[in-house]
Amino acid sequence: MADGEPKAMVNERQASILLGITPLELRWFSRMLGIGRQNACEDSSQIVFTYDELKSLSSAAAASAK
Repeated sequence: MADGEPKAMVNERQASILLGITPLELRWFSRMLGIGRQNACEDSSQIVFTYDELKSLSSAAAASAK
């Protein structure tokens, strides 16, 4: 992917399913790691993540499960 192209984004519902954690846990990890950004939708705001950010969240979630 070229530097100027936008990266694929995953919303918090999709991210919690992919990582196997609850949305509440996902938000907690997101705040602790400073990962994700707010994306205002029509009726609410959600946190969205890049796949690189999901990788970091996955590592953090796995480390906390030990």
